[in-house]
Amino acid sequence: MLTPVEIENKVFKSGGLGYDKKDVDVFMREVADSYSEVYKEKLELEDKMNVLNEALGRYKSIEKTMQKALILAEKTAEEEKAAALVNARQIENDAVFKAQNILSDARRELDGIRKQILTMRQIYETYKVNFKNLANAQIELLNSDSFNVTFSDEALDDADMAPMQPVEREEVPDADTAADFSLPEGFDFINPESVN
Repeated sequence: MLTPVEIENKVFKSGGLGYDKKDVDVFMREVADSYSEVYKEKLELEDKMNVLNEALGRYKSIEKTMQKALILAEKTAEEEKAAALVNARQIENDAVFKAQNILSDARRELDGIRKQILTMRQIYETYKVNFKNLANAQIELLNSDSFNVTFSDEALDDADMAPMQPVEREEVPDADTAADFSLPEGFDFINPESVN
């Protein structure tokens, strides 16, 4: 491309029938001035274009960095989401396991309580039957001839005259003689621990 200086310094050979030198010089001056302005504008635009290209390169670099960061963030979010899901499943499984253990323990405890209730009921029923038998035996004893005592009027008169004698009581067996103690026939001692 021609520069304004080259246009200004261009010298034409003169011929016999050529153009008027003065007109050509004036025209060339106008062309050189116009071209000089266009050339300066072109240089300014090239500088601006270089600046814009550099800025565009920086923006493209930033865009690539942002895209990489966005991809990394998405990947990290997906990984964290997956890890959170795994953790949530683990927590849920642990909670279910603990709940099952609690229920199992509660069922065992309930079964133990039911067995204790049944044992207590059996002990109570056995005690009730033995107590009823004891009461019936005592009633029979009271109704027997052994307790049917009759006094004659003379015996009552003699009894009024005679001084009262103290009644001897049977001794209560102590720990050494307690082993010799036995229940009347038909009565059994019930050991609550032996009743199941």
